[in-house]
Amino acid sequence: MEMETANKRLINEKSGLFILIGLMGVGMVMGTTLSVIFWKLVGGNGMVDMQVALTNPEHVGFIRLSQTVLALCIFFIPPVFAAWLISRRPFSYIGFKTKISVQTFLWGCFLMAITILLSGSLASLNEMIPLTEQLKVYAQAMEDSYMKQVELMSAMNGIPDLVIAVLVMALAPAIFEEVFFRGGFQNMMQRATGKMWVSILITSLLFSAIHFSFYGFLSRVALSIVLGLLYAHTQNIWMPIVAHFINNAMGVFQIYYLRVKGLPLSEATEDKYPIWWGLFTLIALIYFFKYFKQSANGIRS
Repeated sequence: MEMETANKRLINEKSGLFILIGLMGVGMVMGTTLSVIFWKLVGGNGMVDMQVALTNPEHVGFIRLSQTVLALCIFFIPPVFAAWLISRRPFSYIGFKTKISVQTFLWGCFLMAITILLSGSLASLNEMIPLTEQLKVYAQAMEDSYMKQVELMSAMNGIPDLVIAVLVMALAPAIFEEVFFRGGFQNMMQRATGKMWVSILITSLLFSAIHFSFYGFLSRVALSIVLGLLYAHTQNIWMPIVAHFINNAMGVFQIYYLRVKGLPLSEATEDKYPIWWGLFTLIALIYFFKYFKQSANGIRS
């Protein structure tokens, strides 16, 4: 009887989705508050002073800390809390499990490599979408803001800086974002509706939109769809985390190479391929996915 009481759900998945979205706002306030506290601890004077520091490359250490704390509060804590309301084993509910084969992991990583190639063609397709002059200005402003943030966080002068950048810009976002989007949002939506593809597509649109990048929108949608499929067929959050980390880490290493060579970081966003190349990679992705699915189903059966 005590065990049944301990495992009793306080809410269902539909309620969990609304709570999860609401907690994003709470997390933003919490993360901002903690950042202000940390800023004052290191000698800062308040929020206005902190906002100025967040645009100064001299404060790259604090910029990385602030962004990591903010991501933790927005993307990690809310889904864990919402999952706890649904299940008294929130981490298991999200998918922090260890039962997954090396073969499945390798197939998942291989699919992610193909997806990265597909993203180059989708980036080219994205640029072909017609926009009004006003929307072009707005879209370019978003890209400039995004690249400025990347430039601030990716100040690297040696291997130690590279290691820190990999942890902050590749590993932490992979963990936090996957826990929210796959372990939280997609997971709860699929359990609530029973519709895998609807859950993956809606999650992918949200995942891409929240990055505020028009010219990278289709690429991120494709990335998220593959990550969603990796999660849906393994129910193991580590699979999309590893795949997401690979994607992020490749970007960090590319930025490090550009900095070492003294080249502009804008070249990191210019990996675009012809549309026809995307057709080949899409066919390859669909073809090899069956092997991943067979491997994943073999473990789960």
